Amino acid sequence: MALGISQETAKPALLPPVNDNAIRVTFEKKVTALMEEGETADVEALLAGLKTARTDTKLTALPQSYPKLSDAEFYRKARKATLVFGRVYQCDKCDKWHGSNAGAVIIDPSGIAVTNYHVMDHLDSGAFGAMNSDGEAFAVEEVLAASKKDDLAVVRLKKNADGADFPFVPLSKGDPVGTEIRVVSHPDGRFYTLSEGIIARYFVDKKTKTNRVQITADYARGSSGSGVFNMRGELIGVVAATTSIYYSREKGRSENLQMVVKSCIPVASVHALFEK
Repeated sequence: MALGISQETAKPALLPPVNDNAIRVTFEKKVTALMEEGETADVEALLAGLKTARTDTKLTALPQSYPKLSDAEFYRKARKATLVFGRVYQCDKCDKWHGSNAGAVIIDPSGIAVTNYHVMDHLDSGAFGAMNSDGEAFAVEEVLAASKKDDLAVVRLKKNADGADFPFVPLSKGDPVGTEIRVVSHPDGRFYTLSEGIIARYFVDKKTKTNRVQITADYARGSSGSGVFNMRGELIGVVAATTSIYYSREKGRSENLQMVVKSCIPVASVHALFEK
């Protein structure tokens, strides 16, 4: 007699390995195709929206008490809502369209996503687009709200022909120092990398005079716009920058690396864009 395995004890199926080169090439091809088919928004209009857009859009996914997820459940949910986000552009050496990508996170089933301001602030772009973990590409339809000071941009993605809602993660109400967190990002083109840590502190950035949240989870260049999540699968912040702390500086060179500080944009700054 066959032995049954209960749903509670069954292990989730393994996700297939991530093919970084295929993702990079597919993003270039699909966003270029959307542009050539006239599906993408005018770049100048999008960038004008970065300077002026202030949304009265309301999120349908309001903060609430979501249950804690297992590691596997969390990664699947966060990965579904995490985008390869960016632009295509032409260099001065060939006629080919090249991709430049970072991250973004879908925060509403209608296709509202959040990324960094600096990810979009490129006038030499041919088009902006996004691709999900299943390889579906979407045009960026409009900028809903933005803050250069906070390094945030909220955009709306154009739904595909089937009009299906987007997988998303809700915004957190805010989490205290010490909260266990995860980052799903694309460090240097290593797509959908998961790292873990805690919230180390909340602080005011010396340069921008804006609120930041410091975390201990790893990320690196290429991770801009990616999400920081709590274990309920809520967005608690957006990746922003790293700062390396060296013990000494000799003859103009920093030496003896001691710590890399990971500073992110707290979810309160995202909420503030919608409250405006």
